[in-house]
Amino acid sequence: MITIKKFSRPGCRPCTALANYLGDIDLFVAGVTLENVDITEHPEVIDKYNLNSVPVLAFFRNGVEVGRLVGLVGTEEILDAIEHAKVVR
Repeated sequence: MITIKKFSRPGCRPCTALANYLGDIDLFVAGVTLENVDITEHPEVIDKYNLNSVPVLAFFRNGVEVGRLVGLVGTEEILDAIEHAKVVR
């Protein structure tokens, strides 16, 4: 099972745009769960996940981070990262 943690903050325009791109993907069909993490509500994640900016999509397989996209990325990049997360060892 692949989990995507989307790190963002309120008022961040790229974060809002990224949410729209994620909304274009049927994550259930892709076998992915999405966890939204607001860094203003959970500031401890900034150090824990070494976040320097938002938005960040971190891809986890079986609880281990296997990929990361930083900044505003499009649907194709997200789909590629999901496929990569499924096969990376």
